[in-house]
This record gives sequence, structure tokens and C-alpha cells, in this order.
Amino acid sequence: MRVYRTTFMRSLRHRWPRIKKVLPWVVLAVVAVLLFYFGRSVDWPKVWQAMRSIPGESILMASGLVVLGYLSYAALDLLGRRYTGHKLAWPLVMGIAMVSYALNLSLGVLVGGLGARLRMYARLGCRKSVATRVAVFSAASNWIGYAWVAGVVFVSGALTVPKGWDVGSGVLRLIGAGLLAAGIAYVWLCARASRRSATFMGQRVTLPRLRMAVMQCVFAGLSWMFMGAVAYVLLQGKAPYPLVLGILLCASFAAVLTRVPGGLGTTEAIFVAVLAPRMPYSEALGAALAYRACYALAPMCLALAAFPLFEALAAWRKRRAPADQEHNLLHPPS
Repeated sequence: MRVYRTTFMRSLRHRWPRIKKVLPWVVLAVVAVLLFYFGRSVDWPKVWQAMRSIPGESILMASGLVVLGYLSYAALDLLGRRYTGHKLAWPLVMGIAMVSYALNLSLGVLVGGLGARLRMYARLGCRKSVATRVAVFSAASNWIGYAWVAGVVFVSGALTVPKGWDVGSGVLRLIGAGLLAAGIAYVWLCARASRRSATFMGQRVTLPRLRMAVMQCVFAGLSWMFMGAVAYVLLQGKAPYPLVLGILLCASFAAVLTRVPGGLGTTEAIFVAVLAPRMPYSEALGAALAYRACYALAPMCLALAAFPLFEALAAWRKRRAPADQEHNLLHPPS
């Protein structure tokens, strides 16, 4: 059995570069087929009409909440800066975090959450090991915040489970209790653990101090809550905020399980399934699509425009470095 496993891993390692090239296209093909079958039964003119009926004030308010959500998420990279001790200027750190977050929401973790972030940090002078630690810290913080927010929402029973789902309300409450326990355990470990470092998957992991752990939970929790507030505003208050937040929390976890970039189709399907008893499906789907446009697609367009600016800034800093060194040699500080 051990020989078979070793042979399999060796074969997988050998074929991985080819698999990595093909896999995104396979995923996109599956998503396209699912959207085709789902889309055939949808009255798209009604959905479009529902989207157009969203007031401009609601869209403006949602846009402001999007900015707050992205700033909350970017604050996690600022905490990562303090955690790792790198010296990159804080505006650059915020910019990198928001660009990579926007790409992550639409293109997936490997391209946005990790790939773009590592490239930008490396191009701006950070070592790969430091950039990796920041990315891991930010991702871990995000899911710790998820544990707190989802734990409270699921335990409260605010999320009504549609008929036909395998998960009942009781199971959802148990999941929520488990998530809350995980969040509490993390904060307790940061406050009380005597051994604060360990090696995990080849990386040295050090527990932050209590104050930083609390800030992780707060900023990550705010990021998820602003996300729910955007959808709530676009639904124009036709569904309670805790219910809308619960839908997005479930959709985000489902997107991780299905590995579909940005949860495309998954978020919309859960929106329609949960909100169907409260409103016409066209309104629920229209709000879900408007949410995707506001929180993912529009920021992705801005991120794609900003990415070349980071590349240009990195190239300028690289050209400037030898000139600064020469100046320091000719005019040493007194």
C-alpha cells in the first residue's frame, strides 16, 4: 500500500504541470454546462427588470459598503505586516490586499488570493517566504472571522433551511456551535498557550498575542458582515439581514467545496432556494446578480486595471534602487 501511494504521488508530481494547465478549462466547461441548464428555465427579461428596479440610492449605499468590506479585509494584511515584521509601506499593503481579494472573489484562490498577492509582494521587494506568511495569515484570519460570524448566525436559527436539503435546522445549529467553539479556542490559545510555535506543512507557525488575535476576529468578522450588508441593501430590506448574511455564509462555504471560481452559480442557486418563499425568484436572482456585480465583478475590473500599475511601480523602484545606493556612497549620511 505504501509503495502504491509513493508511486501515485510521484506520478502526480510528474503530471501536475500538465494537469494545472488543463484543470481551469475543465472547471470553466463544467460551470458553463451548469449555467446553460440552469439558465434555460429562467425568465431572463424578468430578472433584468428586477435588477433595473433596484433604486440608485440602494446601489450607491451598496457601493459604499463594498468599500468598507474591502478595507476591512485589507486590514488583515496590515496585521500580517505587523505579524511578519516586513517594512513595505502600509498604503502598498492595503492596495495589494484589495487587488488580490478582488481577483480571488472572481478568479479563485490560486490566481487571486495567492498567485497575485505573492507576485506583487515579491515584485515590491518582499521575500517569498514573508509574502507566503502574510497570505497564510490573511487567509487564516478570514476563516477565523467566518467561524465567529457563521457560528452566531447558525446557532441563532436565523437561516431557514429549504425543504429537501440534507442539512436540517438542528444540524445547522450544531455546526454553528462547533464554529463558535473553534473561534473561542483560537482566542484562548493565543491568550494562554505556553508553546507558541509549531511547524505545519513545512512552515513555521507562531501564535499571535491576544490583542492581535482579537483584531483578527474583529476585522475579518466585519468583512463578512459588510458582505452581507451589501446583499441586504440590494434586496431593499425584503429579507432580514441575519437571513441574508446566513445565505452568503453558506454560499461561500459551498464555493470552497465545489471549487468553482467565485462560487459562480452556487451563490445564485442558494439565494433563490432560500428566498423563494419570501419573494419571486426573479427578484431573488436579480439581487444575487446585482450583488455579484457590485462586490466581485466591478472590483475585479478595477483590480485588473491596478495590477499593471503595481508592475510599473515595482519596475520604477527596481530602477531607482541602484541610483539611491550610488547617492549614498557619494554622499554618506553624517
